[in-house]
Amino acid sequence: MSSQEVLLARQPIYDKKLNIVAYELLFRGTNLDQADVSDGDYATSRVLTNAFDNLNIDDVVGEQRAYINFTRNIILSPPPFDPKKYVVEVLEDIKPDPEVLQALTTLKEKGYTIALDDFIFHEELAPLVELAEIIKVDLSLLTKEELENEVVKLKLHDVTLLAEKIETYEE
Repeated sequence: MSSQEVLLARQPIYDKKLNIVAYELLFRGTNLDQADVSDGDYATSRVLTNAFDNLNIDDVVGEQRAYINFTRNIILSPPPFDPKKYVVEVLEDIKPDPEVLQALTTLKEKGYTIALDDFIFHEELAPLVELAEIIKVDLSLLTKEELENEVVKLKLHDVTLLAEKIETYEE
């Protein structure tokens, strides 16, 4: 495999009844064991290109939607793909500056679903919460008490919470 070849990984997202409701599409380069993402813009561009141009997105995710990580640059210059086929996943390192907030508002107005990835609530992130429909909470980053506090704060908003890094049925 050359250094320019990219593999696309898809990770199922389940509901409470363990039905697959979506897939997160992930960048994978030549090292299959880890993402090895040193350039987020490149990784997201490759995922989008592979899923929508090189492959048929319906073959990749079927009737489900694809969750795709968006960097700041991709948020500011989004691809023109069908908003019903994917969820814009705002990465945790993106700051809610006026440019980002305007771009996300425009995406939402065009029918895109906005999700916040690996989210932990801080007051300065409230504008992102107002734009989001889905908030992904990484269970491995929080104690049980911290998780409970996070859920209390986030449930004040009209959002769907999605748990990540669930490794066992008990979790």
